[in-house]
Amino acid sequence: MIMNSPGVRAPEFARHRDIWTRCLTSKKLVDMVGGMANAGGRGDGRADLDRSQYGMPALMRSARGVYAQAIRAQLQLIGIDELPANGAFILAGIDASGGPRHDLPAELGVTKQAVNQVIDILVNRGYLTRNPDSGDRRRVVLELTDRGQEAVDAVRCGIEAVDRLLAERVSAEQVDAMRSALIALTEIKGTAVGTGAGRRPPARQPRQLLRLCPIFPVRDLGAALAHYASLGFETVAHHDGGGQYGFATRDGVQLHLATVGGTDAHPADAYLFVRDADALHEEWSRPGLAGHTYPVYPTAYKLREGSHVDPDGNVIRFGSPMPE
Repeated sequence: MIMNSPGVRAPEFARHRDIWTRCLTSKKLVDMVGGMANAGGRGDGRADLDRSQYGMPALMRSARGVYAQAIRAQLQLIGIDELPANGAFILAGIDASGGPRHDLPAELGVTKQAVNQVIDILVNRGYLTRNPDSGDRRRVVLELTDRGQEAVDAVRCGIEAVDRLLAERVSAEQVDAMRSALIALTEIKGTAVGTGAGRRPPARQPRQLLRLCPIFPVRDLGAALAHYASLGFETVAHHDGGGQYGFATRDGVQLHLATVGGTDAHPADAYLFVRDADALHEEWSRPGLAGHTYPVYPTAYKLREGSHVDPDGNVIRFGSPMPE
């Protein structure tokens, strides 16, 4: 509804004919979005609650995405499934002078930098060409490639398919009234942002504590990195650590490994909450692994726990909730 679909002039019909013949039929489109039409119903197509009683936000949330679904289906018909987010909208918004519409960032609710990033992707994937403007070195000219034009044609086809279904259900006057209401809501949004009336409340203070990484003392960093790699961790030596410091990371959990010589090495302990302690015990008890993994047992505090002692004596106790 927001992106108008200009009609195809007679001289252009031949170029668009193949696109139109690939359009979804009304029945297919109804089947595709029927789940939304029957949401909350009794399974016989009738809703439990008259939708005229729904509030505007609920109706808009329910209807949101119908155009996107139709456009996505049309793009898939011609083998396009790698458009970035907002890519179809930006392709359709490229104007005749060879550049994106200047109001695109505001309409999409994103920054100009974000639009430029999407344009970069569209150029790299062969939907647009970008060349210097011969008349103004400060500008570039963006033009649709044949693939880009196919994508725009598919977007138009998806929009018009939904428009046809809408015209079968409501009158033209009702569609015009809906368009006027949506325009008014857009203007209200802009006014609210400008006056601060619709401004979001101040964000909560960011978390001060982000993560905790235990530091395990080791005698030989290379051997310790190899050991934790055998336990499924990704390991790397710190590039500025002089071969004395390294990291072991798995599933977002990180251990630090620090070389300590002489009598200063005192083994450390860490507790690791896991999804399945028994499965981890089985994994870490494979033949040939160094260190020792102790069996899992049930605890009085409703966890199944095991432990692994590495070759340097550092202990990882691990546990997972007991099944109900």
